[in-house]
Amino acid sequence: MTASTPTPTPTPPPAPEPSAAPPLAQRIEALWSRRLGWALVAVAVLGALVVFAARETYPNYDTYYTLLWGQEIFHGHLPDYHVLRPPTPHPLATFVGWLLAPFGTSSDRLLVLVSLLLFVALLVILFRFTQRLLGSLVALIAVVVVLTRTDIDLLALRSMFDLPFYVLVFGAAALELRRPRCGWPVLGLLALAGLLRPEAWLLGGVYWLWLIPVTPRPQLIRLAVLVVVAPVLWLLSDLIVEGQPLYSLTETRDVAGQFGRQRGLGEAIRLIPDHVSGNDKIVIVGLGGLGLLEAIYILRRRAALPVALGALGVLTFLIIAAAGLSAIPRYLTIPSLLLSLCVAVALGGWTLIADRRVRAVGIALAIVSLVVIAWRAPSYRKDVSVLNHQAQFVSKQHQSLFAVLDDPRVVALMQTCRPLIVPTHSTIPIIRYETGLSKHAIQATIAQKEAPPVGLLFVNKTFNFEPGAARSALGGRSRSRQWWSNRKLPGYEKVARHGKWTVYQNCP
Repeated sequence: MTASTPTPTPTPPPAPEPSAAPPLAQRIEALWSRRLGWALVAVAVLGALVVFAARETYPNYDTYYTLLWGQEIFHGHLPDYHVLRPPTPHPLATFVGWLLAPFGTSSDRLLVLVSLLLFVALLVILFRFTQRLLGSLVALIAVVVVLTRTDIDLLALRSMFDLPFYVLVFGAAALELRRPRCGWPVLGLLALAGLLRPEAWLLGGVYWLWLIPVTPRPQLIRLAVLVVVAPVLWLLSDLIVEGQPLYSLTETRDVAGQFGRQRGLGEAIRLIPDHVSGNDKIVIVGLGGLGLLEAIYILRRRAALPVALGALGVLTFLIIAAAGLSAIPRYLTIPSLLLSLCVAVALGGWTLIADRRVRAVGIALAIVSLVVIAWRAPSYRKDVSVLNHQAQFVSKQHQSLFAVLDDPRVVALMQTCRPLIVPTHSTIPIIRYETGLSKHAIQATIAQKEAPPVGLLFVNKTFNFEPGAARSALGGRSRSRQWWSNRKLPGYEKVARHGKWTVYQNCP
């Protein structure tokens, strides 16, 4: 019997491949290499070190209190939040202050160095985030656009803890792009971010809901721990220090009222375009908005993550305003940064479009964007000049203050002539940090009800010690200024002068 020959199984047709990237995008992508990427990172790190050496800036008011609270914990005491116009305590920031406490009075400059390196990390993360969505060319343009954001540059120069928050949030987003629904790594980063700013609590909760359809229930329960750990630790921190689990919320609301930062929901909605615009509404909101539409066309469903991230950023801003907290521009920085990335799409997104007619529209948008940016170039030069002025102002203010605090005549009087009288609250944490004096030894004239009859009087060339992010470094006249603020008073004799600071005394 002849063995039957088996009937060959027909070969199934190959699955259709996804549409290839346009040839121009492929050629551009071929030029990118990991070696080039590391070379650019090395250049960025070198640039950060040069800036650190050339621009001797120092932390801002909030960060100095964080360093003080870290020192108090290091010496076995609970942090003292009962100070004039206290900043909001953030658990992770205070922990960093505790880590830096062994470095003494060098920790402020060390923190500036760390902050500049974190800025490099943010640029790298934003590059990877954009590259995974839109390729290397748009990602490189995006980094250049972000570098023009002097408001972000200022965060790095002043060691503001908003910067590591953005690093953690965009780091989590980049991980999610790399492996959708990757779970605990994303929630871990958001948990750390939630110890810096409560907005991350909402991001973590929404992401956990996103995991429900594909995650077994036992694992979901374990992941829920990462969602709640940040708010629980924050509440515990306030409970331990103040005996009030909601202290940060209530105190921040009170301080917001003192500074006039409570906007209300209606006004907050109206201010969104202004607050999200960074340092240039025409470019960030105008061109970025058009770039957003182009990005949605290019990415289709893949646009869901960045769009959701931006929408949640706006939602948290509105929640903050509704809660009576400070509705200030930096709480919209995440959607603002996303719009900056969309400016890069407006400039280079046409390289990713295969359809000729649509690509022509993209090219037209790129040309219009270049024209607008060229027209706005004087504004960018002005922004850089203002940033440079602010950095110089900070450097001269602190160096002069440190010099006068180190003057032997002032050192001797600080032990016997009390109180130390300074113009505003913004100087107090720096003096405490440098001298180790308690909060009871220093008074600010803005909190005094009458001219001080005795004390060690510190007078500055300008009333504002801190440069404003949105105003000239010289600042304007404060509404809280008293007639005796920041001036030599009768009966006081000059002790020492260094740069911007002069010290007078009137003590028996």
